[in-house]
Amino acid sequence: MRWWTYILLGGFIWLMLSWFASSVGLADDNDTAFSSNILPNNGTATSNYSNSNLDGVASSTTSLTNNSTHNGFTVTCETEVNNACGQANTSVGEIEASHDLTLTATGSLVGIEGDSTPDGVTHTSTQLKLNGGINLSSSIAVQNCEWNQSAFKCGSSDGAVDSYTLTMKVLDSDNNVLATSTQVRTTDSGYNNNERIWNDSLHYNGVHANKYEWSWTGVDGSESTSVALRGTNLLGAEMALDFPTENYEPLSAQEIKDMNEGLGTANLNESEIWNVISGLEESIGERLHLETNGAVVSVEITENFEIAVKTSKEATVKEVVKVQEVVQEMNKTKTVETMKKEVIEEVIKESKQEEPKESVKEEATIVANKPKEETKKETTSIAKKEETTKEKKVETKENVKPELKVIMAKVDDKVKNPVKNLELKNLIKMDRMIDSDISLVAYNNVEFYKSKDIYLNQIEIFDNRSIGANIDLVKYTANDIMEVKIKK
Repeated sequence: MRWWTYILLGGFIWLMLSWFASSVGLADDNDTAFSSNILPNNGTATSNYSNSNLDGVASSTTSLTNNSTHNGFTVTCETEVNNACGQANTSVGEIEASHDLTLTATGSLVGIEGDSTPDGVTHTSTQLKLNGGINLSSSIAVQNCEWNQSAFKCGSSDGAVDSYTLTMKVLDSDNNVLATSTQVRTTDSGYNNNERIWNDSLHYNGVHANKYEWSWTGVDGSESTSVALRGTNLLGAEMALDFPTENYEPLSAQEIKDMNEGLGTANLNESEIWNVISGLEESIGERLHLETNGAVVSVEITENFEIAVKTSKEATVKEVVKVQEVVQEMNKTKTVETMKKEVIEEVIKESKQEEPKESVKEEATIVANKPKEETKKETTSIAKKEETTKEKKVETKENVKPELKVIMAKVDDKVKNPVKNLELKNLIKMDRMIDSDISLVAYNNVEFYKSKDIYLNQIEIFDNRSIGANIDLVKYTANDIMEVKIKK
């Protein structure tokens, strides 16, 4: 049976997908097991300066150098200040970033214990259970008051606003990334009552989930290379695994057919279907997160094929209204429909790229089973074909630019400052658009819509009453319900 995550943590806004004409009949949900913190800091004392009750991250007071480890996390940075990426401080209970600092944790998703509700039975994750789909839930507590315009100024407050990034990845046993979620934030915050707690989720509905990768990056907005510990501080962090308690049962042929019809495709296999769903969740989530300044923490396609948009518990009324506006705009412009097409094309493209590998293996097997004399001849022939193929590949690649997603991945890896990261990505996209051969000249004389007058013989209606004689824009705005709530 297919397992779907359905965790009600924040506010939900429902966005019906027009491209699913009717509900596809999936099997009932499996029971779900919920683990405790699976990060290496499990059990570390909570920070004295945090009200979050999350596991702490600092296990000793020490400088954190590049490529070192602390409390089970790997520490890395692009630029060390005073020979360190930052510092762990147990008196406060935090990890402090200098120019930039990244904490990374990786581990297996197999063999993790979790309790189901409401029976309280303990279950252990296996590959068969994980194949039913998983959910990773991360919570972090952050102090971000060491920049010059912070309302909670602390430490060496200077420079532009600091940023922090939370990334979660689901990998298979060969370390291939199956799903990823990245949240970049610059929200101002202090300690205790003024700290910010963020809850993020990563849903993966496909098979082969085997490992996880979690990372947090703090960046100093002033980019100082001489003054240490000006970046964001991490006070606490946890990540939990939600997994099915029953072994995964593959979809039936009829279910695969129904889901293909729902997606508007003809022959996607089971793995490709789940890749499309996960890819669409990721694309919509990234768009909403970017346009709502981090108010949206995750997106999930439910078993009824509706999109569940989950906002942060700490989201203000104004931020929730902004999410609603963005969702309405996406509906109006059919953005989800466009994303769906792009994700399906990408999944099909990746599937086609994997096909030659299978044919090579088959060819090698046939050669191995032939007599020695024939094998020598075949080997020579195959070798010549390989040389010709390599030459063709080299000639082709010389004139082809790398795929856009590869370039963007390199930008994310090298440029940690979120503002500069976005600027560079926009320049790359503009360059790619200018260099492409896309032209609209062919459509200059194409009549897309025939004009038709549909307002003939209308009755003339007039109303001379004054409905706004004693009202102006200032008074109206001051008494607006949302404006009153925001002022409170």
